[in-house]
Amino acid sequence: MELRNWITETFGSTDTLLDDDVYTEDEIREDKIRLKQQRKQLNKDMGSLRREYRELLEEGAKASEAERPQYAQRARMKKKKYQVKQQKFQKNSVQMATIVTIEGARELMEMSDEDNLNLPDMTEVDYGEVQQHLREEMVQYEIETDVMLEVQEALDIDIIGADMDMSGGEEEEIMGEIAAGEIDSEQVDIEDDDEEDVEEDVGLGSSIDEGLDGDVGIGPESL
Repeated sequence: MELRNWITETFGSTDTLLDDDVYTEDEIREDKIRLKQQRKQLNKDMGSLRREYRELLEEGAKASEAERPQYAQRARMKKKKYQVKQQKFQKNSVQMATIVTIEGARELMEMSDEDNLNLPDMTEVDYGEVQQHLREEMVQYEIETDVMLEVQEALDIDIIGADMDMSGGEEEEIMGEIAAGEIDSEQVDIEDDDEEDVEEDVGLGSSIDEGLDGDVGIGPESL
């Protein structure tokens, strides 16, 4: 099922999504809490399955050739369970990205005092503030950029922009240098960045179809 069709069937039209009377703030808050808890449990389950899978491979490697098929079969079962959890995690990401996008769109509408979302006409709205909020939400809920972009494309809502930089930037490079033993963490100061870089950063403007089928249990039930 294509993502656009799934969102439409689950939530209805974009206009419906943005209607607080149809999908209330309380419902959004409850869905985010539930999805975050589900995500935490899925992460835990996948970690356990990944560890058990590796342990079975190691045990099978030490076992006799006659015993190895049994270990291999058990390992394959762990792998299949992991893949099911992974698909659920992927679906969770799409659901969370949809909710975060809805919140961002509503925030833009509130800032522009408009009843409908019309991005090209919102010339006086500070997109940077909304983009920064979405960026923080993506980090908090571990939503990958490509998932967010696909969801916003399906909703015809482009808030974060396809050129949004969600990479680790300089910090990721520093981590690599520390890991390689090239520098010590005590040599790095949080105030090393110049003001121009900070101001520029604050103003920043895979297929996920698998695992989307089934009861998602999110959004207005009447749709």
